[in-house]
Amino acid sequence: MTARPISQGLEALRRLAAEGGAESARAVGKLVGIDAALESVEAIASPAPEDLCAIAQGLGPELVAVGMELVGPLFGRLLLFVGATDAERIASRLVPAAPAGSLDALGESALVEAGNVAGSAFVSAVARRVRAPLLHGVPRLTRGDARACIAELGGPGGGPALASRLRCAGQPALLLFLPAADRVPALVAAMEAR
Repeated sequence: MTARPISQGLEALRRLAAEGGAESARAVGKLVGIDAALESVEAIASPAPEDLCAIAQGLGPELVAVGMELVGPLFGRLLLFVGATDAERIASRLVPAAPAGSLDALGESALVEAGNVAGSAFVSAVARRVRAPLLHGVPRLTRGDARACIAELGGPGGGPALASRLRCAGQPALLLFLPAADRVPALVAAMEAR
């Protein structure tokens, strides 16, 4: 089989990210008890770190991000971003006893769990689509501007970026799927074989 250039499979990857993003939104909405939905997915063939920063900066000057490595046949990263104020609201819904207006250790733990739920839902949707077992690593949380969060959790690895824009209780969130460049042809082929 001849490997396809990434650009030829970009639309297929965008559809895959849409399935995963929609599933993530449903799972987080159910966990937090809010309305959550996928709004759109943007595919970027070969993003530079500043491209990802520009996308995430639309959420506000200070962000909270949860990131995880994707392992198994699908390598790469999955990053979930929310504005810091929205993160505090989500944490207070998950942990009502947490101090209002702050993200203490308990609130951060709740946000990591919400990221874990979102990541698991995304990975499960992708696994069903490509008919392969997929896993994600342990979620990590960071806080700062878009550049600091991406630097801490890992930026583009030479492959495409799929930016799923979510709306959670009326507030924006972003799920970035960054598949490893060397895995993209096999991922696109697995989707087409279905």
